[in-house]
Amino acid sequence: MSKQLRLDVAQLTDVGRKRPHNEDNMAYVIPRDSQVMAKKGALFIVADGMGGHAAGEVASEIAVDTVSNVYYQDENDDIPLSLMNAIKRANALIHQRAAENMMRSGMGTTCVAAVFRGGVAYIANVGDSRAYMVRHGQSKQISQDHSWVEEQVRAGLLTKDQARSHAQRNVITRALGTQAEVEVDVFTELLEESDTFVLCSDGLSGPVGEDDLRAIVNKYLPQESVYHLVERANENGGADNITAIVVRVQEAGDDIPATLLQHPVHAGSSEHPADESTVVLGRVPSSSLSMPSGSFRIDNLRVNSRPLNPTSDQFFMPTASGNTAPVAAAALPKAKKRRRVLVPVLVTLLLIVAVGAAGAYYFLLPSDAQADLAQADTLIGQAKGDLPARPGDALTLLTKAQVHLHSAKNASLNPQQSSQLKTLQDTFTSDFKVALSNYNQQSSVTLLPCTTHVPIALNMGNQNTQTMSVANIKVDNNHSSTYILGGGDLYQVNAQNTLVKVTPGPDKIALIANDAQYLYTLTTASAVKAGTSINYRLHAYKMKDGKLAESVANGTVIKADFLKGSTPQLMTAWNGAIYVFSTSSQTTPNQATVLKYSVDKLNNTPISSTISISTSLVSAVALPDDLLFLLHSDGQVKSLHFTTVNPLEDNVLVQGAVATPWSLNATNFNVATPVATPTTSITKFLSIPPPTAQIPQSLLTAGQVGKQTHVFLVDNTNHRVMDFAIVSAGNTPASTATPTPTTNNVGGKVVGSGGLAGPSVQLIRQYASVDDISAVKSLTFDTGVNQINLLGSAKGSPAPSQITVDVSSATACTPAP
Repeated sequence: MSKQLRLDVAQLTDVGRKRPHNEDNMAYVIPRDSQVMAKKGALFIVADGMGGHAAGEVASEIAVDTVSNVYYQDENDDIPLSLMNAIKRANALIHQRAAENMMRSGMGTTCVAAVFRGGVAYIANVGDSRAYMVRHGQSKQISQDHSWVEEQVRAGLLTKDQARSHAQRNVITRALGTQAEVEVDVFTELLEESDTFVLCSDGLSGPVGEDDLRAIVNKYLPQESVYHLVERANENGGADNITAIVVRVQEAGDDIPATLLQHPVHAGSSEHPADESTVVLGRVPSSSLSMPSGSFRIDNLRVNSRPLNPTSDQFFMPTASGNTAPVAAAALPKAKKRRRVLVPVLVTLLLIVAVGAAGAYYFLLPSDAQADLAQADTLIGQAKGDLPARPGDALTLLTKAQVHLHSAKNASLNPQQSSQLKTLQDTFTSDFKVALSNYNQQSSVTLLPCTTHVPIALNMGNQNTQTMSVANIKVDNNHSSTYILGGGDLYQVNAQNTLVKVTPGPDKIALIANDAQYLYTLTTASAVKAGTSINYRLHAYKMKDGKLAESVANGTVIKADFLKGSTPQLMTAWNGAIYVFSTSSQTTPNQATVLKYSVDKLNNTPISSTISISTSLVSAVALPDDLLFLLHSDGQVKSLHFTTVNPLEDNVLVQGAVATPWSLNATNFNVATPVATPTTSITKFLSIPPPTAQIPQSLLTAGQVGKQTHVFLVDNTNHRVMDFAIVSAGNTPASTATPTPTTNNVGGKVVGSGGLAGPSVQLIRQYASVDDISAVKSLTFDTGVNQINLLGSAKGSPAPSQITVDVSSATACTPAP
């Protein structure tokens, strides 16, 4: 009797411990119809969305829905082709959806999918979501990550240990939806009884090592495994959404395509995802795949994502009558009696093949090395012509040349080739430094630190606290004092750069802000009675005789009625106007309440307004004439003219393009230095890459430089602070109609302003440093001396550091040698 495929399946997804929303999606489909199961098999899919809550969740949902439906609607018997076409169709739909709504610009998703049919598993992936196989106590990664660090590892420019801690480890090079076309990798594995497969997002594969994953899967059944895998990821930080599908093969089917029988699969781990025991089917060109009209849906067979509610399913496929009989194991050729004769013959054949391969390797390798040298020479020559006018293009060409140089270096070279390699390496290094210098000049990039302001490690003294925010207060026309918030207390930075606790009053401080004259704090006190709300107070201080003096005794109470059940999250101020932003993730996740106070009338009832938001707010800055800039969690910067009647967000227009700095310092650059190609330039609207589990949120601040208002934007992903001058504040909008919430509950209209022009900004300077701008927590503008102060972490130390940048003019900061 032929064997039929039987599977035990469980899946689980969890938001993790750091993210407010779950942008992962997952599903599996096991057809109940035996004929469908025999022809198309069982499908499993995990997708990890990106681009913010409003975009990432949509992208991953489209991927799961589209792949699940299109795959089974395709009548083609070619499993890899059907799977790739379904994923490509998902890519086209996501890309189209992004193009239709600029709020979803940059939305995309990773995707790892698997089809189990008969005795074969077909694994497809785009991005860095992974597929693992555990067999006989050993494990290996089947899929191949499409990420920058993995490409550097494969090219030999980074080790695996270096990749795990590299600043660009979260940069993926391929995703669904970000481009009109996408390449899909497909791998195959012949199944054996008790094989276990894990499909997961990087929220699991990042914090949970392969050894831990293998131990958990070996110890538990699938339904228990998913729980323990997610639990382990949360124990190790839970910095991202976590999703896992575990599939155990209880019995492998006999139906194996004849072409795959030529590639037996051997158990054991491998250093490379696609090793000799994995058949790589390769990639097919993009193809359009329309949805058949009137085709059936398989919703009744599909198990969707269920956060914190794992599903488990055991499946047995009965014999499908009337179908073509599968290839049975008994039909395979056997050679028991001739075993002794075949062994010497096989040994002889293997020796002949080995000698032939060694000879081919000996003769072909020099030609491969020569090809690498020739290609590197061509690319370097092309780059030299672009050095003066197009340094960005030159850097791109030189980056490609670097790969060929490294490949040639690892080959066996004759003396002439070694000499040519040395000449090319020297030319490459020299030209790269020139190109980088020209690029920085053209892109208005200044490398930190400034000559006059080196980063300062702050001395915590006896304090054991986590620093959060920084603010300045004016002492006199030439001096100011720096204050830092940490652990609910306020600290002053003294002349020895030591933090001295100066918390005024008994209450804990939640937020701090400053403008040209005042330091503001928002404090919290525990409820006086059970069931009552937390007591919030707003305080304003000036410097008097070297100490903080409160303008209104004990501040002013922020009444619960004003907050409408929300919690204060952000505070910003400009020229005596203080704005407090509060949100609620439970009652009104798509709204924010803004309270405006005046420092000279602090006890008066604040002006209140409610705004619609599509993604959470991470930073806000106040500007003249009630203009606010808001930074969202998806990286978009929006403007808002504060009004009491339905204020609407608008885009911030950027004059010209803002190029992204290359994360390199020419001084220390050599041919072996890993190079990360920068992200795309900022064009038209102001936005930056959203944060990741390892990269903190970015930040905003503002100040008056001369007679012009400047906005400063920290971009931790690209290790820079951008200085923008506001060249137009836009039109102040009149009252507008009430925003209409969308049906998918991601917020109301937040991009329209009745056709009025939004504010526009122009880049003045970019200040870049891989070492100093990667974990900036806060920044503030020091009015007295026209400089910005950044609160970050000293390199190689958990101690906080302060980075100061003179922004009084575009040339005020001279890079230190």
